[in-house]
Amino acid sequence: MVDNEIKKLEFLAGGGEMGERIRQYDWDSTNLGNPEQWPQSLKTCVRIMLSSKQPIWIGWGDQLIKLYNDAYIDIVRGKHPIALGQPASVVWKDIWKDIEPLLSRAMQKDEGTYVESQLLIMERSGFPEETYYTFSYTPVLGADGLPSGIICYNTADTDRIINERALKTMQQLDTVAHKKTEEEVYAQATKALSSNTRDFPFSLVYKIKHDGTNAEIVSCSGFTNKPADGKVDLNSGGAVGSGILRAIHENRIIESDMDGQWPEVPQGAWDIPPRVFVDIPIKSANRQFPLAVLTVGLNPYRKFDDAYRNFIQVIADQIALGVNNALAYEEERKRAEALEALDKAKTLFFTNISHEFRTPLMLILGPLEALLNKPDIALTAEERQNIEVTHRNALRLLKLVNSLLDFSRIESGRHLANFVLTDLATYTRNLSANFRSVIEKADLQLHVNTADHIPPVYLDRQMWEKVVFNLLSNAFKYTLEGAITVDLSTHNENAVLTVRDTGVGIPESELPHMFERFHRVQNTAGRTYEGTGIGLSLIKELIQLHQGTIQVESVEGKGSCFTVSIPLGKGHLPVTQIFEDDASLEIAGSNVFLQEAAALVGKQAFLQNRTDGERSIVPDDANELVLIVDDNADMRQHIQSLIATKYRTITATNGLDALDKIGRYKPTLVLSDIMMPEVDGIELLKRVKANPETAQVPVILVTARAGEDSKIEGYDIGADDYLVKPFSANEMLARIKAQVKMHNARKKIFEDQKLFTEELEQKVQQRTQDLVKANKELESFNYVASHDLQEPLRKIQTFIHLIHKNRQDEKATQVYYDKISSSAQRMSDLIQSVLTYSRLAKTGEDYSAVDLNKIVQDIEIDFELLIAEKQAVIKTINLPVMQANAFQINQLFSNLISNSLKFSTESPEIRISSQIVKGDKVVAPTFVNPGQQFYHITFSDNGIGFEQEFSEKIFSLFQRLHGKHEYSGTGIGLSIVKKIVEQHEGYITAESSPGNGTVFNIWFPVLNK
Repeated sequence: MVDNEIKKLEFLAGGGEMGERIRQYDWDSTNLGNPEQWPQSLKTCVRIMLSSKQPIWIGWGDQLIKLYNDAYIDIVRGKHPIALGQPASVVWKDIWKDIEPLLSRAMQKDEGTYVESQLLIMERSGFPEETYYTFSYTPVLGADGLPSGIICYNTADTDRIINERALKTMQQLDTVAHKKTEEEVYAQATKALSSNTRDFPFSLVYKIKHDGTNAEIVSCSGFTNKPADGKVDLNSGGAVGSGILRAIHENRIIESDMDGQWPEVPQGAWDIPPRVFVDIPIKSANRQFPLAVLTVGLNPYRKFDDAYRNFIQVIADQIALGVNNALAYEEERKRAEALEALDKAKTLFFTNISHEFRTPLMLILGPLEALLNKPDIALTAEERQNIEVTHRNALRLLKLVNSLLDFSRIESGRHLANFVLTDLATYTRNLSANFRSVIEKADLQLHVNTADHIPPVYLDRQMWEKVVFNLLSNAFKYTLEGAITVDLSTHNENAVLTVRDTGVGIPESELPHMFERFHRVQNTAGRTYEGTGIGLSLIKELIQLHQGTIQVESVEGKGSCFTVSIPLGKGHLPVTQIFEDDASLEIAGSNVFLQEAAALVGKQAFLQNRTDGERSIVPDDANELVLIVDDNADMRQHIQSLIATKYRTITATNGLDALDKIGRYKPTLVLSDIMMPEVDGIELLKRVKANPETAQVPVILVTARAGEDSKIEGYDIGADDYLVKPFSANEMLARIKAQVKMHNARKKIFEDQKLFTEELEQKVQQRTQDLVKANKELESFNYVASHDLQEPLRKIQTFIHLIHKNRQDEKATQVYYDKISSSAQRMSDLIQSVLTYSRLAKTGEDYSAVDLNKIVQDIEIDFELLIAEKQAVIKTINLPVMQANAFQINQLFSNLISNSLKFSTESPEIRISSQIVKGDKVVAPTFVNPGQQFYHITFSDNGIGFEQEFSEKIFSLFQRLHGKHEYSGTGIGLSIVKKIVEQHEGYITAESSPGNGTVFNIWFPVLNK
């Protein structure tokens, strides 16, 4: 009978929690009745439901009594488990209006339904909630062939729908990164949010003033009209302002309840307005307060959980990124406009100032040339030389002014070329020939090769002159030996000029920058370091006006090759700039280039007539020697002439030459230019100060860079003083005088300090010898005093023994004598321990092979009576033969064994063992090499023990843990043990507890024999 009942309910088997609840439910109280009587179709559906992992519910009968499986629990949530056995209209009263028509169709018309991603506002957890489900209602027929119920299969789509919505919103927000202004970013942000009115029924962007005092709406979505209170005074608070103010100062999302903040509250896609809104700060990249605050109304049917909060924060971060990018773009645009305006102003300034420079330069050059060109004017050699130097440098200044003027004209578009048909071969040969004498004077060769049948070329002759002269001038400046070659040919309808040299070459890393304005190759060898970095960039501009190109090839240390190409014909040129043939091939601007090149050769020849170490004529009492370092010959001569009446002088052409002469002549002071070839002034200074032999030599740096920053830089790198060109003779002489005076004072102090140091070292050595002697005397005193003290003590003990032997009958006297004997013995022990401890202070004891087993055997003999009296047992395990001081090891073992025998209340058991361990197993207060080997020796006993907190205190001198009436001892024994261990570079620890004995762990390093 029971088996039949079980078989009837097999369809309810399993099913987890819901299977159990269905089996236990009182179905007789419902219209369904006893499960045994359920129709077979219902039983079949229940069996399918309980065995399925998909959310399923069954509604049966006219009321659609509800049954469901475990997977469906997540759908009913807060309605579980009450929903079981209840009519569907009761369980789903909140969505009944949505599902009742579908259920009626299934029950009344026997028609199944399928709904995909249906929005259902369920109230399952105490609040109405937005959900999405895909489900189907399938009618289930009863015994009469008519629908008796339905079975519903469900798929949850809520997370998918919400995530897809969020992704679409973020995709629309991505465009804010490409907006150029702050306002465009905010407008695009609210536009993107307006496409998702389910999550954001409305949005507002409040732009925050820089000082954080007020906010103004700059964009919004959802509102029919922009809110009237577009400006919010944050200092006065208010319903709207309080949340914004908190978001600004707390720098986080602020959640607020809707409480009449706005007369009109948009509902978005819902049937009710938001209940809550949030304020989110839009953070700034470079200011204290946020740039704006984003205010959004929240979905009234969605819980404000972490996912929703994080989504809103990502939106705010995306907007912040867009706004900060837009602000940076705007700042960069303004900066570019300012730079463009500055560039135009600079061009205009250079144009004006160049013209202004030319007038006084002409007035300088005119009279100078008049003086030089009149042989009837009687000038001394020195006067003529000074005039030539002035004229030469005025021409150089004119060259620089002309270059700046050319640049300004090119930039402003006013530098118009006059293209004239020119015999390029003849003109180029004539230009090159101007350099022949100066090149050959420098022991170099000049080769000029022009191909046959080069057709005439349209070019601006003044510009071509500057091109050729600049290239030849550069080649001459950086070629110290060998040759300079000029080749002219045609190739592919182009005239090709090549200037090749065998000079110092250009580093590969510098080649891409050679035609940049004001670029200079640093620390390169050459005849001079002087230059502006204008020449090559200028000729590139001039060649481009001819629609041509210039290229450079170079190998450092082997030379350089510059190649210029300009098109033949005139089709590429502006018609308005082409002129008729001009037969004149006059060379107008060679003078300034040739004067500059000649200066580099002429002054070197002048200096070669003087030996390197030659001194100027100076008063007999001038002892100080000044080294002048400058690559400009005129400047060297000028400075030398200014100080020659006060100091002896020598000169050097660059830092490398200066280092050689500093080593040979030991100058009192170095006066050096900064910008020089090979080794510049800064590197010279560093090397002088880094050499102990020259570090005291004062160095004055000379530069054309004016301003406080350049002076600070000079002092930072160790300069003793700093002169800025132009300077007066009086200023330079005053600076030199001051530095020479300080140098002499420092020199005297240094010599006095050296003498004092030598005397101090002698005194220290003598003091050390005295201390060693005193230490030896102290050791002798210690030894003698200790032994002398023991002698009378031995006599006292002897006499007491005799008295004691003859007067045994007097008990009181006996007690006194016993105390005297005990005290005398204790004093003897104390003196012996002090003597032992003092001996341990001496180092240098000889090590030898010590057999620890033999040490223990000797101690057992020494303590034979005490061991027998105490009935003690001493066990040894694996004791090694080790390198150590035999006497000290004997003392160590003796003290530890004595301690174990002394501090015991029962028969002592002493165990001494040893093993070899690595350094990482050693317990030590300092670092121990993990790979080093140690003997780990363990002393353990079953004595009275002590509290572990005293494990370090017991090794202190004269330290006792027990009264002297309880246990005898001096309080020195363990101090001696620790000192012996430390003398052997070892370590010791103690482990103990009261009544459980003591363990001493000792580690000695394993030493090679």
